Amino acid sequence: MGRLRERWSGFWPAAGLLGLVMLLSPLSSSPLGLMAIVGVPAAVAILTFEPPQSGSAALALLLLAGAALGFREAGPMWFIERGWALLVAGGFAVSTALAPGRRVFDRSLAAVAIAGATVAALAVLRPELHADLDWRISAQFNQALAAVEFNAWGGPSVEATVRRLVSVWQAVYPALLALASISALGVAGYILGRLRGEPRPLPPLREFRFGDHLVWVLVLGLVLLVLPVGAWAERAGGNMVTVMGGLYLLRGLAVLVWFGASVLSSGWAIGAWVLAALILYPVTAGAALVMGISDTWLDLRSRPGVKTSGA
Repeated sequence: MGRLRERWSGFWPAAGLLGLVMLLSPLSSSPLGLMAIVGVPAAVAILTFEPPQSGSAALALLLLAGAALGFREAGPMWFIERGWALLVAGGFAVSTALAPGRRVFDRSLAAVAIAGATVAALAVLRPELHADLDWRISAQFNQALAAVEFNAWGGPSVEATVRRLVSVWQAVYPALLALASISALGVAGYILGRLRGEPRPLPPLREFRFGDHLVWVLVLGLVLLVLPVGAWAERAGGNMVTVMGGLYLLRGLAVLVWFGASVLSSGWAIGAWVLAALILYPVTAGAALVMGISDTWLDLRSRPGVKTSGA
């Protein structure tokens, strides 16, 4: 029973990351499109770093086959999805080869940075490629809006609010894609770790943290937003702030979970804590963001006198 509980406890972080991929990814030419961003990096990692065994090779081929579904109706977005998945997979393989002992998150962040730098270089060499990519991804949001019957949901006021939100999503979709890709690589790291026999390839949420030096990415993004440099700087700054805001929000949630595990021992009390956090989600999100940023300097989880049961 103990080993089964440990195995399932290691599964939940991967399930949560998969949920984030489904929630955040702006690339979705079909319901199965999200398999590419998870399956291709996992398959490439297995084929690159695992010994050639029938079981692991079969899993890698199965993941690739799942990512290739829909080929008969392949359109531009199909190729964009798979192209990005290949870039991320290559970046993950490079970061794993160069730093195999680093955490999955660190390698995933480096992989997305490599893939993003490759796309940026291509955009400099071929500006029309970037414009076409931007147009096609933004068009997905417009198609989703066109399918909504706003009169049944509250009329013009609701439509105006939703359109403002969608315009923001269209501006920051690179940040959403980066966050979804980091999450997808976390799932790929989980699959690779399970193949290697690791009981918990991913740490629990309460242990999530990242290098404090990344706060300067947030600072640079805020500077670009404030300075009147131009539209490109405003959009770049907005995307940098969105990425770091998402990471600090998750870090703050980790701190809240750590505090909850520290002071609560009853299952009912933990359930009430979670329910209250969901009901008061605006307050929870704001508190988590503040605590995530504060953890950079205060290291809240190292406060003396408080210990978690899993520490």
